[in-house]
Amino acid sequence: MKSITLTHKGKRKTNQDVVLTKNINPDTYFYLVADGMGGYDNGEIAAQIVSDSILTFLSNVIEINKESIQKAINKANLAIRQFQEQNHSKMGATLGAVIFSKGIAKCFWVGDIKILHYSESKLTFESKSHNLKNELSKSESSNEVFKSSKYSHIVTRSIQGVVKKSIISYQEITIKEKDKLIICSDGVHGLIDSQTILFLMNNEKKNISFIDELNNRLENESNDNASLIYVTEFK
Repeated sequence: MKSITLTHKGKRKTNQDVVLTKNINPDTYFYLVADGMGGYDNGEIAAQIVSDSILTFLSNVIEINKESIQKAINKANLAIRQFQEQNHSKMGATLGAVIFSKGIAKCFWVGDIKILHYSESKLTFESKSHNLKNELSKSESSNEVFKSSKYSHIVTRSIQGVVKKSIISYQEITIKEKDKLIICSDGVHGLIDSQTILFLMNNEKKNISFIDELNNRLENESNDNASLIYVTEFK
């Protein structure tokens, strides 16, 4: 299995994204992107606390499943709340992660980190972000103006010390050898959507790889922090 990570600060002063790839054990691989929330204090610290806390918890459980993952998120909430109380700081992070073992990708996310699965040159799964636009779209009576794309930047779930606001969405995917997974922050998918990524994958140029072209676009065009993990060559 092969993974490539990209991360750029864009036009921001600092990069508040954290990208993590780790072997939990010889048969289990852990991939995570955490995004410190804009407008809050210490975004980069929040993202690091969240990623470290989740990794530590999941590295020590007997079975990784939806329930144990939610417990890991709850522990991360506690760690964030303790830091807030000690430092009088409002902080939080969103995240998306994949745990791969024995041909199964266990995907989970809180907020607007995207998880994309491509198989046989097609997009077969795209996670649905926890944002105000998607929440409003569930209501048939909601005014169309509130479904505007600007509401996609208002997250409705995050890890900021409140358990009820950080319930995960979860998806298990059976992975084939030539499949591809991407975990990316909103700085990526806000600039280059899932279908454009698919187009770049399927139309690689001889002198530049798909991931190099994607990296060039992020480096030159991204206004926000932009980070991703690209996982391929599953075995």
